[in-house]
Amino acid sequence: MCSSKERLDNWQPPRPPAIAGHGAPAEVPPVRPVWVLLEEVVRHDPTLARTVVDGLDLTGRAKGFLSEWRRSSRGDWVGVVNYEVHYADGREATVWWREQMVPGYALLPRSTT
Repeated sequence: MCSSKERLDNWQPPRPPAIAGHGAPAEVPPVRPVWVLLEEVVRHDPTLARTVVDGLDLTGRAKGFLSEWRRSSRGDWVGVVNYEVHYADGREATVWWREQMVPGYALLPRSTT
């Protein structure tokens, strides 16, 4: 039987967990490229008759990446999507909306080529 001193002398801490980019593969969930139909996600109130030129452009479609599907209690499918929204004034900067629930009817498959 070992004495407690011997156990402490031979003790070594466990190896630290590997961190992505430092020698261990990171688990990356599979994603699928999609189009997000912005006008189906954010509806415009027609009673608002003003234009904000430096606001987000929520018309048309946006490039996105679908990471998973979820089903609602009413039977509707929603996708968990990261997608990019541009500004209406055409600036280079964009906004990425991450892990957003998007209704299935507002998603279309997108080819990456």
